Amino acid sequence: MSLKTTRTLCSTREAAKIYGCTMGRIRQMARAGDIWSQHLTERALVLDLEEIKTKAKKPAATGRPRKHAPAA
Repeated sequence: MSLKTTRTLCSTREAAKIYGCTMGRIRQMARAGDIWSQHLTERALVLDLEEIKTKAKKPAATGRPRKHAPAA
């Protein structure tokens, strides 16, 4: 199966290494629609390399959200 796209593609393994997380987390983000992905075959998932690099530069929001803004 061929995929016609102008995007630079990478595997889940490469994306996980760049993003600094597991391959499972990359698949979760792809399934949720947080990152562009396309299945080449039933098992082969490819992702947009530029989008992965862009998202890797932004720090992830972690922790529990605050109920109130902190006092300045």
